[in-house]
Amino acid sequence: MIEKVVCEMHGTKDMSFSCIHIAMAIDQKEKVGFFYSEAEEDLPQIAWCGACEQWLLDNGEEWNDAFEAKADFKILCADCFDEAKAIQFGTDQI
Repeated sequence: MIEKVVCEMHGTKDMSFSCIHIAMAIDQKEKVGFFYSEAEEDLPQIAWCGACEQWLLDNGEEWNDAFEAKADFKILCADCFDEAKAIQFGTDQI
């Protein structure tokens, strides 16, 4: 079961994660790229930006401590995750 988080904007929602670069880009609606895992029943969604994706490609596509340190994943509520995704793909109506 995916844990819940309390978001100041959206209330209690499912937990998700994004790299720090996506999390910081939400407010400025800055485009940084958006790569993500498909939703699984018991796992929260996770997203990372274009720079993190390039780091993965340059380093054997292995998720390791160095990648996790670079990505510095932050908790987002599911609605913030969807908002970030919409911004990155140009589908936001905000």
